[in-house]
Amino acid sequence: MRAFRYHSTAATGGPRLEEVPAPVPGDGEVLVRVHCASLNPVDWKIAAGKFRLLVKGGLPRTMGSDFAGEVVAVGAGADGFGPGDRVWGFIDPFKRTQGTFAELCPVPSDYLFALPDDLTYRDAAALACVGTTAVTLCDLTRTVSGSRVLVNGAAGGVGHVAVQVAKARGARVTAVASGAREEFVRALGADEFIDYRRSPVGEWPSGFDAVFDCVPNLPRRVQRRLIRSGGQYATTLPDALTFLLDPLTNAVGRVHRHGVMIGPSRRIMDELLEGFRSRQLHCHIEAEYPLERAAEAIARSRSGRVQGKLVVRVG
Repeated sequence: MRAFRYHSTAATGGPRLEEVPAPVPGDGEVLVRVHCASLNPVDWKIAAGKFRLLVKGGLPRTMGSDFAGEVVAVGAGADGFGPGDRVWGFIDPFKRTQGTFAELCPVPSDYLFALPDDLTYRDAAALACVGTTAVTLCDLTRTVSGSRVLVNGAAGGVGHVAVQVAKARGARVTAVASGAREEFVRALGADEFIDYRRSPVGEWPSGFDAVFDCVPNLPRRVQRRLIRSGGQYATTLPDALTFLLDPLTNAVGRVHRHGVMIGPSRRIMDELLEGFRSRQLHCHIEAEYPLERAAEAIARSRSGRVQGKLVVRVG
């Protein structure tokens, strides 16, 4: 089978398309024929050697986290699925060496969800990780009806879905992006818009109940100014302070800080499907690339200018 993988995290050892043996599902795993996957920045950051302390398993590694496809085979103890079932979900790229940029991918059964007929493989693959992240952002920050929410990076993959999820929960959303993205972001439901190129962060309004930092690039002193006392901050890229210091300071500090770490959740996937069916949620796909052009998708993602998501069509 074909797989887009890398043997080194050095600059000269970039990922490439290879012919590799087909995997066999282990205990508790389901083998999925991947029709579509999508690219997340974490995928190429891991391939570039970032997060070394968090990455488990060796090399080579196949890239990709999200997937949508159909079941080929079921390992021992992986109940609830059978060959031919339409499925979607994601894997943990920190723990799994066999990613979803491959024609076949073994997936732990608890990361696998039934894909309804009204959601295409393309849309499902684009939505899985960013949708789960967006709902988790809302959960961590206790976003409910009437909450005032700032979304930094509102035109990107996670950000544009987070705007919609927060709006579906009844929040009032201020979106931050470049001026060229204003029409796109307002069409998602944003109530106010900030062009970060024209408005320095020191001029942004304050008193937010929650800030979603989807870039993320807001210093701690800025967070304190933006967020009301007792408010919530959540980042899509946690650092050491998030895990070591914030659990202590959250008990007494003015701002409560959280880092997003996603895992499988049927409740979250059901919320995403409900939003999709009610037309309160869609995942914008900027472009689609065949597997043999996955390197072009990575280059586009690294530019930092993607509007929505990039999909990789595998088979």
